[in-house]
Amino acid sequence: MNLKHIAAALLLTLPAAATFAQQEMMLNAVPNLWHSNTSTNPAFFPEKKHVVIGLPAFGIDAAHSGDVTYKDIFRKDGDRTVVDFGNAISKLDPENDLEFDQRIETVSFGFRSPNDKWGFQVGHAIAFSGVITYPKALPELLWNGNASYIGQTVEIGVQADVADWHEWSVGAMRQFGPLNVGARVKLLTGISALRTDDNRHSMSIYTDPDIYQLTLKTDYAFYSSSIISAIDTADLGFDITLDALGNKLRSKNNGLAFDLGGVLELGDRLTLNASVINLGGAIHFKNNARYFQSKAEYQYTGSVIPGEDIINGSDDIDFDTKLDTLNDIFRFTQTPSEALEAQAPLRIYAGGAFELTKHWSVGLTVFHQKKDRKSNTAVGANVRWLPLRWLSLGAMYSVNDRSAANLGFHLAVTPGPVQFYFLSDNLLNAFTLKSSSAANLRAGLAMAF
Repeated sequence: MNLKHIAAALLLTLPAAATFAQQEMMLNAVPNLWHSNTSTNPAFFPEKKHVVIGLPAFGIDAAHSGDVTYKDIFRKDGDRTVVDFGNAISKLDPENDLEFDQRIETVSFGFRSPNDKWGFQVGHAIAFSGVITYPKALPELLWNGNASYIGQTVEIGVQADVADWHEWSVGAMRQFGPLNVGARVKLLTGISALRTDDNRHSMSIYTDPDIYQLTLKTDYAFYSSSIISAIDTADLGFDITLDALGNKLRSKNNGLAFDLGGVLELGDRLTLNASVINLGGAIHFKNNARYFQSKAEYQYTGSVIPGEDIINGSDDIDFDTKLDTLNDIFRFTQTPSEALEAQAPLRIYAGGAFELTKHWSVGLTVFHQKKDRKSNTAVGANVRWLPLRWLSLGAMYSVNDRSAANLGFHLAVTPGPVQFYFLSDNLLNAFTLKSSSAANLRAGLAMAF
């Protein structure tokens, strides 16, 4: 895989994933949906239902810091789409984050005893989570060259923490009068992971003010499992292997996580809930786990970095020569590793709902998420309307670490045993993916009897 394909793959992460990661606050505010159990609180169960079949559900939540969008990076040039950093660079911060979470629930089953005292659940899901941090100097150097950094040493190293895995879950719940408690244990089997070394993520470039010669230094290392198989410095270019999502149902990459939750009814109108998701969720990667490191210094005699030509595949550039130069610069070596560990994001929910009338209710949800390198908190107030027994509409206003203006929405249609829903913590972003720096949406289907 050559450099232009690598660059395109990284950039495409933005629109594909393109607030912060998998809040699902709106889903937590609709507890009678089955996927509210499997995703946000194991103590939830659809009211007056005893057998549930969870069919596929898809959720994504992601954002790029600043105000960079798909349209800022990709533009049409005749009959092809090309990368154009020109509009995006001015919107970047000195340090930029791309954070994303995706969850695909494939199938699940729930059963509740006739007297509602006991409940049980099993299920499977595929999760993908990550954070990528990069300096503004990196795309600026690639795109505009090094003229603005003459006589300066600039850091261009990227930090990443990305993983995907299967979740195999078994759970139970118990009713104690007005209190319902639930617990779930999840076997996590890792698919792939990539994580930079926290102590070695330096890549710097210095431009000599007299002769404009570039000096590049690296003290950079990362762990990889089933993503990068080799960085071949003997044969031109990078040899990168990408595993298809979900193609390893069993592996040596194992871990455990626990979900705990409770629901308390205070009278006929007030209900409180709280849950902790992915408690202790660490995955130890052993399959194809490698440690790549580069510690070198290289002087590049060219005064211009032809970033635009490399990324968009200009016919006037000798890719073999440029890739050979990259190999000389980085000189990555690899060794087997047993130190690669990925953390499933820890999520905490607390909320409540008050029934105003038979058709109207209001609620409040507090959410906190913690990853190894990022954490965020959000608070949302919602209103719910049930105009018909089988139709639920709702809206939520929420404030989070990224934005103080998020308007969410849900639509749940539940005729007979069918449960179908669409919801988003930020409805505007859900329908304007190419012109928004964030995206949040969830949709799913279940059968409840």
